[in-house]
Amino acid sequence: MPYVLVAKQHAEQLSRSLMRLLRPSHLRTNEQTDLYCEVLTHPQTGEKAVALPDSETVPIHVQADGVELASLLSTFVADAAITQQEAGGIASAVSSMAGQRVRLADFIPPSWQANVRTAAQMKAAGWFPADPFTT
Repeated sequence: MPYVLVAKQHAEQLSRSLMRLLRPSHLRTNEQTDLYCEVLTHPQTGEKAVALPDSETVPIHVQADGVELASLLSTFVADAAITQQEAGGIASAVSSMAGQRVRLADFIPPSWQANVRTAAQMKAAGWFPADPFTT
């Protein structure tokens, strides 16, 4: 499972925007989860990361237009965390895939590769607290 380090102010919104691809806002009820993937917080630094399932494929809803994701990506562009070209490519790819199954981890842009971590790297960096039952 890839873990992607994300700016604190964007982590939950990124997970929420991904969920909107599966179930657009106008089809949601309060009985469903609002986040697609787990958002982790580093116990000492407060940094944020999202955990993207790497083997799971998910159906992009036929009514998903990617507007919320595109809006979020524009904030990443403004923060220089992603290029405009990458944001446009992701938004258009997602829009064209409505009704199909995709692996969302495949949409991690090249400029974010330096922020992608494995579980072993996350553990070594102290992201996962020690299990009190094994220590």
